[in-house]
Amino acid sequence: MKLRYAVAAAAAGMAAVLGTSLPAQAAGNGGGATQAAPVGDGALADYTHCRYVYRGGDLAGTACFRSYGDKFLMKDNKADGLRVVAEWRTDYGRSGECHWTGTADGGWGECNYNMRESGDVKFRVVVRNGADGANKAAGAWSGWMPIGG
Repeated sequence: MKLRYAVAAAAAGMAAVLGTSLPAQAAGNGGGATQAAPVGDGALADYTHCRYVYRGGDLAGTACFRSYGDKFLMKDNKADGLRVVAEWRTDYGRSGECHWTGTADGGWGECNYNMRESGDVKFRVVVRNGADGANKAAGAWSGWMPIGG
């Protein structure tokens, strides 16, 4: 565990020297905000736990969790200029956000985490104006779900 954080700290320090930034996933395993990577439309077939957020009576965003692989899948369902964010937390104190900034016709984005296999996770989907802006709408939190099954 200490080695993982030492390597992450060294990588973050090197990035600072080079004037670049690392995505949250590359910087370690602590959570925080992670930008989703684009994936094909077929990715949804592997997901069984989905949450939704509505804004102005319309479906604005979708977030799904896959326990095997600890992944979140995101979709922007409304062309309103807002990003879709999956806010998540574990029962052992870890939390984070998966951000999808693709347009409403931009397909799906996916975040891949490394969560403790013996834990549980819950999540909700929100739409937000920018990475640190206020939530414009928020869906309900899921119940606790096992990780790694």
